[in-house]
Amino acid sequence: MSRAVRLLPAALVAAVLVSLALPAGRAQAAEGPAWGFVDSSCTESSVAANRAYGLGVVEVEAYWDRYLPARSGVVDTAYVADLRARITRCLDAGLRVVLGPGLQYPPAWVRALSGSRFVDQRGKPATGALDTVFSATVRAAQTDYLKRLVADLPSSRIEAIRIGTSAQGEIGFPGPNEAGDGFLQSWWAFSPAAQQGTGLAPGAARSPMPGWVPGQRTWQGRTVTAAAARSWFLWYSRSLTTAVRAQHDALRAAGYTGAVHLPAPGKGVLPADLTTATAALLNGTGDRDGSLGRGLDYPDQFAVLAGSTSKLVVDLTGVDDGTAVLARRQSPPQDACQDGDPAASVAAGTPVQLWSNLRFARAQAARADLAAVGENPGPPAAQTGGTSYSDSLADQIARSPGYARGCRLAVLLVAFEWTMDDPRWGVTRDDYRRAVLG
Repeated sequence: MSRAVRLLPAALVAAVLVSLALPAGRAQAAEGPAWGFVDSSCTESSVAANRAYGLGVVEVEAYWDRYLPARSGVVDTAYVADLRARITRCLDAGLRVVLGPGLQYPPAWVRALSGSRFVDQRGKPATGALDTVFSATVRAAQTDYLKRLVADLPSSRIEAIRIGTSAQGEIGFPGPNEAGDGFLQSWWAFSPAAQQGTGLAPGAARSPMPGWVPGQRTWQGRTVTAAAARSWFLWYSRSLTTAVRAQHDALRAAGYTGAVHLPAPGKGVLPADLTTATAALLNGTGDRDGSLGRGLDYPDQFAVLAGSTSKLVVDLTGVDDGTAVLARRQSPPQDACQDGDPAASVAAGTPVQLWSNLRFARAQAARADLAAVGENPGPPAAQTGGTSYSDSLADQIARSPGYARGCRLAVLLVAFEWTMDDPRWGVTRDDYRRAVLG
């Protein structure tokens, strides 16, 4: 890459960002992505630094447990005022703001609600994420919080608001070992709400095969077929889309009209693996990386959401993650997005298992005609999604802009803004600028 030293014009940043709400085929302005940071503080110093380097987009995180710490309806007014002031400071400086509502940080009183936990087939509750998918009590508390955010913050000026169901704020059920006892094949749909419909959230559907546990060969005295297992998985994975749509609808009902970002981790279940898994009645066969239990079926889910939500943008959280490192070691390399990927990604014989997470998930967003933004995992040592073979943060910053351009992402948000101001991580905004302009 060349290392030209010049500022990215603010007008260019603004021009590109308007593409956020456009369908995937039209989501990329000719100039390329807009650039910014995850988890911005929006302090005076960070605002000045971001503007000086032409970084025009910031994600600002709210915290549900700090917003409503005591019980429903009792707001921490000092926290809300500070959050509003920081967001307004960024907006007034000309920065575009994506709001992370912090649904993954529920207050203790929400955790204590009846039916608030995901439960697996062994009756074990998840230790982290709350049941935002099936639980009516959690859904009601969550809806109330989202409506308060829209009312209390300058939401008409906010570019996008994130939604999600997991303890990481992304789409998905809890992952492997989230019962905390080392078990890696949990299915998180065995609460009374999910199985019997007791306390079921509005719009959610209970199990089509109550009492059946994946892997069992019979149900109610009948042989379970691969088709029945596939139908069960479709119910399981589409329960996530129902929950995501409920969050989207709550924001719209509160008057929010901007874009909605859906963080999507990894590549999800590959089509061939899903066929293998359902043929084995979901006994764990074909589960390459835990995506089955997490319910991540992007080829289906993105298409469903594209038809039922407005201004939805997929946030691909694996830009230059560990799978990109492995994919570019292939011969030929399999990390870079290609024009034919949307069709090839679901065609028999395509070696999508060798593709990077970003490449496959981006192809699914394009197939659904959804716009896409992206972010890198962040420093591996900070346990934000790294592996033993991940790129360092410096290498992620150097490589991620190229992936963002090649995959036609509307925005690249580097994780995290605070790494730029801490010498321990060995990166600066100048490194980001050089990578962007290279």
